[in-house]
Amino acid sequence: MFRDRTTLIVVSLATVGLIASLIWQQQESTKARAEYDRQLALRAAQATPATQESPTPAPAPSLNANPIAATPGIPEKVATLASDVAEFRFSNRRGGLAGISLLTHKAEENKSVELNNELSPGIGAITQSPNDWRDSGYNLETDSAAGTATLSRETADHLSITKVFTLAKQAGLKEQFQTKLSITFKNNGPSDFTSTGYFVSTGAAQPIHQTDLAFRTVFDWYRDGKFNSINVGWFDPHSILFVPTGPAHETYSNSADSILWAAVGSQYFTTILAPATDTGRQVWARRIFLSSELGNQQGPAAIQGALGMPGFNLKPGESKTTDFLIYAGPKELNRLSRLPNNQVAVMNFGWWTPICNLLLSAMNTIHAAVGSYALAIILLTIFIRLLIWPLQNASMKSMRKMSKLSPIMNELRTKYKDDPQRMNQEMMKLYKEYGVNPVGGCLPMFVQIPIFISFYTMLGSAIELRNSSFLWVRDLSQPDTVAHILGFPINILPIVMAGAQIWQMQITPKTGDPAQQRMLYIMPVIFLVFCYNYAAGLALYWTVSTLFTVAQTYLTRNQTEPKLVKVSQRTAVAKRKSYR
Repeated sequence: MFRDRTTLIVVSLATVGLIASLIWQQQESTKARAEYDRQLALRAAQATPATQESPTPAPAPSLNANPIAATPGIPEKVATLASDVAEFRFSNRRGGLAGISLLTHKAEENKSVELNNELSPGIGAITQSPNDWRDSGYNLETDSAAGTATLSRETADHLSITKVFTLAKQAGLKEQFQTKLSITFKNNGPSDFTSTGYFVSTGAAQPIHQTDLAFRTVFDWYRDGKFNSINVGWFDPHSILFVPTGPAHETYSNSADSILWAAVGSQYFTTILAPATDTGRQVWARRIFLSSELGNQQGPAAIQGALGMPGFNLKPGESKTTDFLIYAGPKELNRLSRLPNNQVAVMNFGWWTPICNLLLSAMNTIHAAVGSYALAIILLTIFIRLLIWPLQNASMKSMRKMSKLSPIMNELRTKYKDDPQRMNQEMMKLYKEYGVNPVGGCLPMFVQIPIFISFYTMLGSAIELRNSSFLWVRDLSQPDTVAHILGFPINILPIVMAGAQIWQMQITPKTGDPAQQRMLYIMPVIFLVFCYNYAAGLALYWTVSTLFTVAQTYLTRNQTEPKLVKVSQRTAVAKRKSYR
């Protein structure tokens, strides 16, 4: 297969690099997950019952002090409310929603997916300095029938703060993963109260699965029709080609006149905080290492965010209420597309949004009919390939013509081997003389690559494939690992995919320089790198697509071989026929 030594070396080095990279990623992921699990066990062992612990007494300054501090003397209290899709845990010490368990979505060890974490303030906590959260000491009461949790306290200068969380059903919200939050400030003092503004916590997001992509842990926000996003890697030291160009960032901050929402998200889940009666003015975020309690700045990282709200002035006896809607749930296109102000942008499809939305909608439509996402991907792939069948057929004819020209092209290469410019000119003249398009064989790939990238992007955020099985694949949103050898994961579908690509290349008519033809064998290695530790659904799509091309190639082999006829000769024949 590889008679060219340089080609063999390049392909071999690429393969060795792939294997080394995958082993390293697997080892780092295993160590990170072990450290994370150890931290969870450590925090659980050190925890004391909530009803026996009292917060450290601290003075309670006014809201416009820095920061909002706890009201002393109130013991910690945790209360829960449950809806059909989630369980909500409220904490008076953490100032809001301490955590949310999604009852219909499973994480590791078949446990419910958890949103927010213990290292972050509660969702809905408030402060004036997001670098120092101490919004605690509330009285906490719940009403299951009304679906409400109420947190209230009063500062030393008579500012009353009341937060009311209302579940979707009782709040009249159509989206069941939403919760309404109303924050009321009331001036009970004898003089005016002025606030310069405050921040509301979005909580934090972190990877759910060991194989979740770290760069999908993000902080998103939306203003004036523009979507903005950073991931946990934004906080790393900046560099260009491994040359440092800037220091690491502790926090992220930005401002705008009208911020409509802010969100934190992992690969498949998100928490969106959207003001309903006002707009934000600032956003803030920081990275949290989940092992930071031991000072270990490595391993899994979460991202914590906050939305800054404008200041206000209250006369004695006056109050101000601001409503927020909190979406805490899966990144499902159908759900998010129904939310206002383009909250669906948290899918983060980027430039490929139109194609991703079309592919995801088509996949969901087919799934609704057949009941299997794997079958939906297979049928969608076949449909796409049928659409581009004419283009692929024309491409095969062009490649067969090019193959017939190969002897003449080799003669030109030999004749003008010392004059590349002249050789290219003669080549183009040859193509024109016989009416052959040299890029005709590449056109189907130009169409398929955007679809492949869109599938890659879509499967990186869309939750539909989670926990969807297919043959030996337990979860189409995860790699289809069946075993490990010396720490290296054995994923079947990407290997089958690479084998199918090599098969396709073996039976495809050969065109161009032989050395260039052999260099094309690096393509299966490149696709293997893309797909090996990614969602199995992507490898399934490309495997079916490649096998379809193989079948089409065999079918077109029986077609009449194209004849090499010069364009001028064809024109003359056509004229003679027209005179009859």
